[in-house]
Amino acid sequence: MDEKLRPVRHNDIQLGLPLAWSVFDKSGRLLLREGAVVETARQLEGLSENGLFRQGGAAHVARRGGTTEHVAEEPAPIDKFEDLLSIKLAIGDTVQLQDFSSDKQRYFVKLIGFMNKKSVLVSHPRQEEKLSFIKEGHGFVVRGFSGTKTYEFSSNVISVCLTPYPYLHLAYPAQIKTTNMRGAVRIKLRLVCTVDSSVTGLKTPAIIEDMSISGARIHASKAFGQVGDAVSVGLRMQVGGESQVFLVSAVIRNVRTENDSQTGDKIVMHGMEFVQSSSVDLTVLQNFIYKSMLEN
Repeated sequence: MDEKLRPVRHNDIQLGLPLAWSVFDKSGRLLLREGAVVETARQLEGLSENGLFRQGGAAHVARRGGTTEHVAEEPAPIDKFEDLLSIKLAIGDTVQLQDFSSDKQRYFVKLIGFMNKKSVLVSHPRQEEKLSFIKEGHGFVVRGFSGTKTYEFSSNVISVCLTPYPYLHLAYPAQIKTTNMRGAVRIKLRLVCTVDSSVTGLKTPAIIEDMSISGARIHASKAFGQVGDAVSVGLRMQVGGESQVFLVSAVIRNVRTENDSQTGDKIVMHGMEFVQSSSVDLTVLQNFIYKSMLEN
């Protein structure tokens, strides 16, 4: 057997979805090329008679629940325990407070500030625009995002302040649990966008199907580029109650034709990878995605 080949498990292949890589048997003979579709479990069993293998060490295209994203192989995220000051908290970030009651009531508040070893300040929770009844000693699990990490800690209210505006002092945590986010975590969207190709110079109207912090799945009536082409994606979204226009650089990582799930029409689906840069638009867009995942 070719030493460069690595085994493929049955659950690595999702029925009805394009293969993420070419598949070989134990002798190195090509069985299916990347992009081919295994339709049934019986077909998969037949292919497995002489083992299933793929080339190892390369990046792969992860397909999860019909989504597509070009990512490098990486181990599962590992929880760490850190000091609150070790992560970069941003004033104004959305924070989730979940109480310890049986119904696990959740509130979404804004981070106002913090004093090392003293307290963490957040806006007062509201329900239907009215202040929720919160008293000193009330306990919460606090969750939020910072950069590419989620953080979580338990705390309790040490002071309820109503002037000059309503806010809470939460007890400063001795430590917090952090987890690195995985780029493949996606939010479902259906947003109109415009894709500007640097190769053809053409602007193509398209629809964003879903999006992660590292990329998006976008469909159009025709291909707006080829794998490896650099493009610019323009879109308008509601952020903080205001409509904002984003312009984000990306690279096409996957192109395939499929049927629209709603209309049945033929469409061209593009797997996009955002280009990491100093772009303010990309940073704000990623924060929007974090907030959407937190609220869901």
